[in-house]
Amino acid sequence: MRRSVCLCLGLLGSAVGARLAAAQAGGIAGVVVEEIAGRPLAGVEVSAGGVAVTTDAEGRFRLEGLSGAEVVLSVRGVGYRPVQRTVSVGAVDLRIVLTRAPIELEAVVVTGTPGEVQQRQVANAVSRISGDALIEAPVTSVQDVLNGRAPSVVVLPASGNVGSGSRLRIRGASSPSLGNQPLVYVDGVRVNAASATGPVNQAFGSSSISRINDLNPDDIESIEIIKGPAAATLYGTEASNGVIQIITKRGTRGATRWNFTARQGTNFFSNPEERLWVNYARDPGTGQILSIDLVEREDSLGHPIWRNGHLQEYDLNVSGGSDVVQYFLGGGLEDNEGVDQSNDLRRYSVRGNFTVRPSGKLTTALNLGYVTGRTNLACEAGCGGRVWGTVLANPLNLTGPNASRRGFHSGTPEQYDLLENYWQDLDRFTASLQVTHQPTSWFSHRLNFGTDRTREEDVTFTPRVDSLINHPVWGSQPLGFKAVNDRTLNVTTVDYAATATFAVTPQVRSATSFGGQHYWTRDGFVYAQGREFPAPGLTAISATVRDRFNAQDFVEEKSLGFFVQEQIAWRDRVFVTLGLRSDDHSAFGPNFDRAYYPKAGVSWVVSGEPFWRFSWLNALRVRAAYGESGLQPQTFAAIRTYQPVTGPSDSAAVTPQFIGNPDLGPERGREWELGFEASAFGDRVGVELTYYNKRVTDAILERQIAPSVGIPGTQFFNAGKVANRGLELQVRGRPYEGQRVNVDLTFNLSTNSNEILELDPRDPSQFFTPSAFIRHQVGYPVGSWFEQRVLSAQFDTLGNAVNVMCDDGQGGAMPCMGANGVWGGGDDAPDVYLGRTTPKVEGSFASTITLWDRVRISGLLDFKTGFRKLDGNTRVRCPIFNRCRENFFPTEFDPKRIAGIQSSNNLVDYLIDDASFAKLREVSIAYTLPDRYARRLSASRATVSVAGRNLYTWTGYGGLEPEAYFLGGSRSAGFSLWEQTTIPQLTTWVVTVNLAF
Repeated sequence: MRRSVCLCLGLLGSAVGARLAAAQAGGIAGVVVEEIAGRPLAGVEVSAGGVAVTTDAEGRFRLEGLSGAEVVLSVRGVGYRPVQRTVSVGAVDLRIVLTRAPIELEAVVVTGTPGEVQQRQVANAVSRISGDALIEAPVTSVQDVLNGRAPSVVVLPASGNVGSGSRLRIRGASSPSLGNQPLVYVDGVRVNAASATGPVNQAFGSSSISRINDLNPDDIESIEIIKGPAAATLYGTEASNGVIQIITKRGTRGATRWNFTARQGTNFFSNPEERLWVNYARDPGTGQILSIDLVEREDSLGHPIWRNGHLQEYDLNVSGGSDVVQYFLGGGLEDNEGVDQSNDLRRYSVRGNFTVRPSGKLTTALNLGYVTGRTNLACEAGCGGRVWGTVLANPLNLTGPNASRRGFHSGTPEQYDLLENYWQDLDRFTASLQVTHQPTSWFSHRLNFGTDRTREEDVTFTPRVDSLINHPVWGSQPLGFKAVNDRTLNVTTVDYAATATFAVTPQVRSATSFGGQHYWTRDGFVYAQGREFPAPGLTAISATVRDRFNAQDFVEEKSLGFFVQEQIAWRDRVFVTLGLRSDDHSAFGPNFDRAYYPKAGVSWVVSGEPFWRFSWLNALRVRAAYGESGLQPQTFAAIRTYQPVTGPSDSAAVTPQFIGNPDLGPERGREWELGFEASAFGDRVGVELTYYNKRVTDAILERQIAPSVGIPGTQFFNAGKVANRGLELQVRGRPYEGQRVNVDLTFNLSTNSNEILELDPRDPSQFFTPSAFIRHQVGYPVGSWFEQRVLSAQFDTLGNAVNVMCDDGQGGAMPCMGANGVWGGGDDAPDVYLGRTTPKVEGSFASTITLWDRVRISGLLDFKTGFRKLDGNTRVRCPIFNRCRENFFPTEFDPKRIAGIQSSNNLVDYLIDDASFAKLREVSIAYTLPDRYARRLSASRATVSVAGRNLYTWTGYGGLEPEAYFLGGSRSAGFSLWEQTTIPQLTTWVVTVNLAF
């Protein structure tokens, strides 16, 4: 006690002494912090009375030797709006809050460049998302971070299942047959970003766990996004769909700093009573029409169909260091429950980033990340489950032999929880080592080596349940089934780059860069399955008695590329960049030579010119860029392959499997973009506008092999051309700024016009159908909806749709049905274009209101328009199982809709519904406690926030969720674009406490 009192008195005496010393010496002191996250800002210039200093790692500064009673304090930081404040000489507890500038020309960019450069030097658009604002936002995954925060970055989620993932699209779809996912890097290392991994269900064999969500958002410092070939040239083959670079947090020089974040919240299915339907059936004995509202009925019985899932997360990190060594160590636990009893996620993550600078010429950075845990997925689309059983609720199952189902279509939720078990155990390690050396003032080079190892164990398990053998549940195997897929994916990166900088004249600087990258991917798996356990309680595959099967395989891919780049800078205002990359890839055909990708760009900071006289326009930069990159074929598409068979006398033999194509090369993306950034009215408004025009040539297509060749199947070849054009707009501003109230607004908008320009020139029809209702056709977007369109219909006296007329494809009408009333009779109406499958326009609107520098109220609304989705819920309810009101009271509805329902799935245009929507994505309120209360918690800063996610959706879409993609889009092109019996996006409320020490 005595020691504590003495220590307190000593600290008090030191503080008083410092205040008196500062006052006597004519000095001021304080700390500079970032507005949203409140973290200290290092390297900020602070000046007053002709004296200038920069803040240390703690954000602290001290100015001495000042005269007078008051001085004007100026504070300037790269990427932040400058601040001027009149302060009293002698003040030692100043707290200066900096706000991010609407445009950041001085910010450092590392993605798509040979080394660190300022944004002003880069000729293409680079979107940047800061990790500072994520602490208070209701985000639990990287896909939540990306959604709505960068123009042209579209997130296509699988479902509301906790742990499920999303597909990502940047500037539209470019390939009719290959993936359209961007590359993902973490700290300069290419990583596994597969969008549809996980256990498969027995009905459809699909999965929906995305690897991009393995990273803990609390470890993110920033995310940089380059959006097309013009920006991705330095990444070469595989990069034509854009690149996302995730930069994790680093340590800084200064005292040790601790940060602790705790989250508690809940996930729930918002308003299922209004979103799900009343179903109907006819009693076969009495002919009476029965109805059921299953959600309401189960609620009244005291056992709701879906629960409120508990969410909790804890993150702790420590950072600091000296001039020689800086460190960041962090760990996190995420325990997240979905609304389905069998859906939850428990994940542990650890990160360690270390920087060593033994001299001013050498820097070594080591970044380590590890994540492990289990994701249990609920049974939904494809295997039954709660949504399936509720969407298809059957009033006939309330009585009679199926009364035990309580009105559910097949099994009860409890039966599905027992029978259908899907989980993934994850073990992932990512490491990168970067060595930067600058032996002279004009030459620097770096070597980056890294690896990303992902091990997944995906399990599908149905136990033997004897009580259900005579009462099977749809999609299940009551005698038991188990499948295990043990998959390991290793991605290795070796990246070298060097830059030589010379002053050609006092006004002209040359930077010559060269380097190369080697990427090596090895994907291997061991699979085993078995069916029917001889007795309950058995779980091993070796205990099954039927259909036992096992397999093992691995696939390797390698690429090697080299680049050279020249940048000329004139007066640090005009930057001209020229570059060339050469790539070879193991998936190229043997006859295909290396691919070459040029780039060119110019950036001009017009506002830096002497002639600039527009005081209201603070900064203006114009830019233009051209570049090329590619997308490699599938691994074995170019080579002829064989498969093992049993030959004569049971001897081992092989037979042709795929014909291959030795001339097969990559799809080539060519893009040019024009844009500008401007800030105006005292840096209160910032505008960034980009127009892009991207064309993919040599698109990879498939053609059927003639039987006379003797090798079955199809052959890949280069032929197609696809164009994408669009605008990207981002506006940031602070329309109101006062001493007590500040208002910040951000608006994002992007458009995409997608068109297939050419397919196989030998195919006069110029289209092919990868799946039901989907067509790739010249003159239309990739993966468009094509089906018969009903123009008119009438009812007869019995409520049947008659005189059904369809679009004849030439501006007129014709009978939908073929000759003699038979579908496919030779005179059926043609399939016509019904719409796009991906959004044509997407955007977001975000606002933050800051009150008294302590209260922040934030909101994010995003929207997507101009696309259609197949409403699979109506499909299974109405024409297949006859549970809709339309089946029993048809004259209450549009006869065109009834014509489709009564057509036995021959007319489906009524199912392909406009899926445009706007969603109130995020709302949060955060309060920073006064310092005296934070000190009671032994903290230097304490913040409490309450936030909600997915709060309300405005849409005319007739299904459950306009965002959902059937099982994450992991099935064929047509089925992946359905929305059917999938858990919608969950509403989340979370309370967050953040303490800094």
